[in-house]
Amino acid sequence: MMLNIGIDIDNCITENSLFFSMLTNSMKGNNKFYIITNRDPLTRKEIIKELKDLNIYFDVLVITVDKSKYILENNITVYFDDTDEYFLSLPESVTVFKIREPGNFCYDKHKWIYGKKTGINIDK
Repeated sequence: MMLNIGIDIDNCITENSLFFSMLTNSMKGNNKFYIITNRDPLTRKEIIKELKDLNIYFDVLVITVDKSKYILENNITVYFDDTDEYFLSLPESVTVFKIREPGNFCYDKHKWIYGKKTGINIDK
């Protein structure tokens, strides 16, 4: 069975490039890897060089401001990102992995950082 796997770059691949290098290179061939970013499209060549320098295997590099739409239109079934907003409109059929990094996790207090748009306070 082939998986379509999407991975964000900033604060995701860059947070643990060794893991994503091992993941993409060990699973290539039977799966399709999409690197999905909303970086400036003028930096495409620099992005490709950065991914090669980090030894990240990929089939498709996508630069888009609408990651969720691209994920849905291309049947991506597994997605890694650090930003909750990209998960909000994805159906249950897309398995999401949230990467912990200083912008979404307070290491001093050992708590996730959420906004009203993406989190529900379950404490009483």
